[in-house]
Amino acid sequence: MKFTVEKAALLSALQKVQGVVQARSTMPILSNVRIETGKDQVHLFATDLEIGLQDSFAAKVSAEGKITVSAKKLYEIARESREDTLRIESKESQGIVVRTGKSSFKLRGLSADEFPSFPEIKETGRIQVPAEALSEMIKKTAFSISSDLTRAALNGALIRFPDAGQANIEMVATDGHRLAQVIRDLKDSGIPEEEQKVIVPKKTLFELKKYLDEGEPKEIEIVLSEKHILFREGAYTLLSRLIDGCFPNYEEVIPREHPKVVTLDRELLQGAVRRVSILSDEKTHAIKLTFRKGELQISSSNPEMGEADEFIATDYSGEETSFGFNVRYIQDITSALQGEEVRIHFLDAASPTRIEDPGDDGFIGVIMPMRV
Repeated sequence: MKFTVEKAALLSALQKVQGVVQARSTMPILSNVRIETGKDQVHLFATDLEIGLQDSFAAKVSAEGKITVSAKKLYEIARESREDTLRIESKESQGIVVRTGKSSFKLRGLSADEFPSFPEIKETGRIQVPAEALSEMIKKTAFSISSDLTRAALNGALIRFPDAGQANIEMVATDGHRLAQVIRDLKDSGIPEEEQKVIVPKKTLFELKKYLDEGEPKEIEIVLSEKHILFREGAYTLLSRLIDGCFPNYEEVIPREHPKVVTLDRELLQGAVRRVSILSDEKTHAIKLTFRKGELQISSSNPEMGEADEFIATDYSGEETSFGFNVRYIQDITSALQGEEVRIHFLDAASPTRIEDPGDDGFIGVIMPMRV
């Protein structure tokens, strides 16, 4: 294997696989990236056995071959190169030599034949989704994905793909304390014949969003199977196992109608919450919201540090109502919104609160109250 490549092209491809490779693993080869050359192309592949990522870039190939080497070290070598071109050559499957300017690096490798490959998948559906919409859906839901490993079904986001009679794609995430739902109209994007629901792992969504935000893709092709989901755009392919589990009936949790509604300036609310949170309890992270005629009082109390209060003028005219929240939940949900305002629907201290973006009819957030 022997090829010459532009630094920018190599760095871009290697950067994409860094989040997939395992730095520490019982299988050392999973810390490597597989490099395979073809006609004027170099293909990279990395996997942690749950996610596989493949990408390609143009290169001047003098000899074809394949090998695996440390993804991290090759990335660091390319990143630190002072030259715009790198020359890479393998040495009988023992490793590679990277030459750039007056520098030379010998990097040990492992045989590409021992590296796991993409599993064969039996396609059950295929759909095109605008990249911008997909990135936004991940942003507005991923913060609600649970990190509790004992509740596997909540360790990812549920994606509902429409059937031929619909045109909406839906993404939902919850950790049992909060929930976020986004629905988008796909219009004519190749709707599957049957509705399908899958649970996509959090890591997969983060890797996909990183690619969507760093590049300029227009549309992402999504291929579904019983156990896997595949995202493809050009030479980029991300394949992931699906989470096997039963996602909770989230529709029952979402409050459909609350008699008390307040619309607030989003940045004003974020600033007040941020300041009051300075003296929130370090264990519970609790803050208290009290709505009374004409104003919202946001307060916190830390027995060891002190107390904080801030008031925001509102058009609220109902009876006084107080409830507590984990401040991080409010911060996450308001940071995910893009409009200038946030609308809060509430009932009492024991009922879930519904949060909306007045400029986005397809988003709903829900936060469960806590005692303060």
